[in-house]
Amino acid sequence: MDEDFMSNFKFNTEIVPDRFSLANIQKKPSELFQEYAWCWRTEAARIQPPLDESELFKYFIRSQEGVYFDKMMAMMVQKFAELVKMGDLI
Repeated sequence: MDEDFMSNFKFNTEIVPDRFSLANIQKKPSELFQEYAWCWRTEAARIQPPLDESELFKYFIRSQEGVYFDKMMAMMVQKFAELVKMGDLI
């Protein structure tokens, strides 16, 4: 009976990310920038209501640390994918 209950209501145990939790997703030292960006974007896709492109930029840049944050603030790119490519070059 316990297993039935858990299988039916397991979706309630997941914590759904919000806009503020995206800023707390940090790149691990052993992680490539593209891997980090992919994981971050996957979490961002779960947010309701969905983020538009300008919000993606804003929250992604806010979640960066150090040199990544400084360099990305100066970049004028049009798409999230371009921002990730630039992050690889840093």
